[in-house]
Amino acid sequence: MEFAKVALAATLLAATTAAPTLAKNGVERVPTKIDWQAAKTAAKRSLARDPAAVEKFVAATNGKLSYIELPVLIFGSDAKMETPQFGSQNSSYAAFYTLEDAQISILGSHSVLTGTEDLTEHHKATAHESIGNGADYNLNRYGAHYTIRLTCDNPIKDTRCRKPDFLQSVVQTLLVVNGANQ
Repeated sequence: MEFAKVALAATLLAATTAAPTLAKNGVERVPTKIDWQAAKTAAKRSLARDPAAVEKFVAATNGKLSYIELPVLIFGSDAKMETPQFGSQNSSYAAFYTLEDAQISILGSHSVLTGTEDLTEHHKATAHESIGNGADYNLNRYGAHYTIRLTCDNPIKDTRCRKPDFLQSVVQTLLVVNGANQ
């Protein structure tokens, strides 16, 4: 079971950083500019608001935060979750939490695709989107892009995956933690 969790976290991380196979259109992944001043201010507020969650997470990452090129978001104590499993690749990271009958991840990246003129959206993007076995909540902060992905063992019956209330409530607990430039 533990291997499956780590494998899922690694897969989610790879999905946020994999080079696109859209080269025929000249699509490139380029870094975004991070507003480190705003992130530093938010990190100080997060530490003051929920020192136990921040300090426990920082200790659990064992120095990995100093290599991450974007502010790291985690859930605060009010979300009532354990310290997440964590993986990173400098310009992206995945924080993976296990819930009863569900999993939730925070995927962060500071890159965007350019040259995507030929790509079209098939639906109007919203912050909360159903993804079949769960839901995504997408946001941009400090110049970085984050997806909070909830997957449920039984997404048809589990209201956390069908309605936006659960994701919206845990998003309210988000804390900002160190990145490479902090």
